[in-house]
This record gives sequence, structure tokens and C-alpha cells, in this order.
Amino acid sequence: MSNEVEEFLSGGSKSFKFEDLNDVVEGVIESVAVRQQTNVETGEPLFWTDGQPKKQLVVTLQTDIRDSDDDDGIRTIYAKGGNYQAKTGSGKSMKDAIVDALKQAKAKNLEVGARLKVGYTGIGQKTKAAYSAPKLYTAKYTAPAPPAVSEDDLGF
Repeated sequence: MSNEVEEFLSGGSKSFKFEDLNDVVEGVIESVAVRQQTNVETGEPLFWTDGQPKKQLVVTLQTDIRDSDDDDGIRTIYAKGGNYQAKTGSGKSMKDAIVDALKQAKAKNLEVGARLKVGYTGIGQKTKAAYSAPKLYTAKYTAPAPPAVSEDDLGF
């Protein structure tokens, strides 16, 4: 069964909420997908003013976090873009923080099996009075190790 089917049947994994400044999640990437953002209250899909869907990066991580005996440690993060000015701390939108981490690691894309660490490191200035201040993030990406080559693989 594919991860997508398992996720649908099981109700999905827990999201990592980044509730407090300096919260960090780290783990091995289990899956990566781009999905349309939805309204938190209604579940309706979100669109830009030009009619294009608003997208987000959905990354599922195998972490060491366990909230109960039956917790498998799987956590999902939702990376959205944005250009924010820091009010407290430092960082960028989660999407931009992940892009920076990829550049730092000289990688082009997130790979299953790689390690990703994302920290909530700052609070941005509000863009509209009715909105919450945006959270700012930093990230670190470590590409998966290349598979080991044995003498059998080389034909010796």
C-alpha cells in the first residue's frame, strides 16, 4: 500500500505545531508533496487573487518524538512561502528556510531518507492587523548517505 493510501486510511500523521519560539523538529524525511493550502476554519481550498491555487510543501518526518505508547513519531510540517521582516529573533518563511538549507547542503531537492531539521526562530511583523504575526524559521538539510557498494556489487 502506498504512503498516500495508508495516510488516508489511518487519518494521517500528527502535525508538528511549532507552538513556542525555539521549538524544533528533526527527523528523516518519509515523504514530500506539494498540496493546495486550505482555510483552517472551513477546509475550503485557497486561491490567489488571479485564481491560481495557493500551494504548500508537505513534509512527513520520522522523528524521535513520542507523546504516548502508540505514537510512531511520524510528524508532518507544512511549509508556506512569504516575505516577512523579523520583529523578534530571525528567520524566514518555512519554505524559504528549507530552500536556504538545500542551497547550504548543495542539494537541489528534498529526498526521502535525508534528514531535515526546522526550528521556529523568530516572529515576523504583522502584515495585516487582523492576522497573527508570522512565524519565522531556520532549517538544516542533510542529504542521505549514498548506498554502500560491496565487492559483490562490483563483480569481484
